[in-house]
Amino acid sequence: MKMLSVIVVLALAGAAFADDCCSAEDRKELGYLWKRVWASSFTDRKVAIAGAVFNDMFARFPEAKELFKRVHVDNMESGEYRAHLIRVANGLDTIINLLEDPAVLASQLEHLAGQHIARAGVKKQYFDGIADSFEKILPQVSTCFNVEAFHRCFRKAAGVIAAKLP
Repeated sequence: MKMLSVIVVLALAGAAFADDCCSAEDRKELGYLWKRVWASSFTDRKVAIAGAVFNDMFARFPEAKELFKRVHVDNMESGEYRAHLIRVANGLDTIINLLEDPAVLASQLEHLAGQHIARAGVKKQYFDGIADSFEKILPQVSTCFNVEAFHRCFRKAAGVIAAKLP
């Protein structure tokens, strides 16, 4: 009877954690959908999606534009800004493709965390903001995009990157 109680408690704890977890099923589905949205032949699509994501985020956090002055955010058609959008898009692509390799993913997230800590003015709330923006924009690109799987996986990764930010 005691063993049954332990199993029930563990099952309930597991169920409570599952809502906040990037499960194997989430990772598999996200990888499958991502390949269709983000194929290497879609560079212009990457720029358009990343641009729409940043525009959405800037609408909610206009002060965040200051962080992107060095990439000429005021001229969103500039080569520097478009290159920045490609870097962000490729960074997200890397994270999604590393979801199945936790050790390498952890190293990549640590690297990204260091890059963002080094930039004055970057705040945790901007990671929540960009997550919200991706979750708003990506379903417009893929009618079957699983926002819930993206939410669980992206926010878990973003939480690691933003953990030491103000």
